[in-house]
Amino acid sequence: MDLSSFLNIMTATIGVQTLTLVIFALQIKPGVNVVKLLPAGGEGKGKNGNYIVCNKEGNMNMLIRNESMDMNINDEKVDVIIKSLGTDETPQYIIIGVRPEGYLCFEKLRSKAEFNKLEYGYEPIESELKVKFPESPK
Repeated sequence: MDLSSFLNIMTATIGVQTLTLVIFALQIKPGVNVVKLLPAGGEGKGKNGNYIVCNKEGNMNMLIRNESMDMNINDEKVDVIIKSLGTDETPQYIIIGVRPEGYLCFEKLRSKAEFNKLEYGYEPIESELKVKFPESPK
């Protein structure tokens, strides 16, 4: 009994399956494009979350009291916002996303938060990632 033709068919079938798996694997793009900033269960628990992403040249994307805004760290309005969060009746918490080029912005923001006795947490974020803030409850 000659099995060479059966082995040829099996080899061809395995080759086609392997090729199909490789094509599917190449279509799946590794990596993440969008990240969500969320408070950890620690210090921010039971407090209202406010979200700030420090970008280059002091620019910030912010979600403060469920209101989205863009500002620069050197803007006087930032001082007013941080001070109002520190004196709010309901406890407030700041979650800060820090991009590598936004470290100086983060240092200034952290100083303002500590001066106003605000609790904060921070998370390093890669430059190319988009940040998605949590949905505001309606």
